[in-house]
Amino acid sequence: MIKKLLGTVFLWTLLYLFSLEIFAHHSVAIYDAENPLQLTGKVVEWQFTNPHVFILLSVEDDQGKEVTWNLEGSNTSLMLRRGWRPDTLVPGDEIMVRFNPLHSGAPGGNFREVFNPDGTAFDPSSKR
Repeated sequence: MIKKLLGTVFLWTLLYLFSLEIFAHHSVAIYDAENPLQLTGKVVEWQFTNPHVFILLSVEDDQGKEVTWNLEGSNTSLMLRRGWRPDTLVPGDEIMVRFNPLHSGAPGGNFREVFNPDGTAFDPSSKR
């Protein structure tokens, strides 16, 4: 009886510890959701890869220097359901991105919305 009880406790402990790992991976604690930013720039690269998509966006800073922002999006499955494809963005596309920046201040963040440069909604399934 004690072996069975200890075995059950051990299995539940493992399950609990494993579930913490899963939730830690999906944490957005590194992003500042209280102070979202919006930038307009040119796509350097569109990475449509698992586990998350990325937009590398070249933006001119206040001193006129080009800075590349690394903006993480959702997973490819969800992005496909929203109309995004591996060829949705190409280098040179000009877009505006609203995102939650990194707390560290590094040029990166978690993008929430993408717009055309004029501020209209970006349609990822539209033809160029």
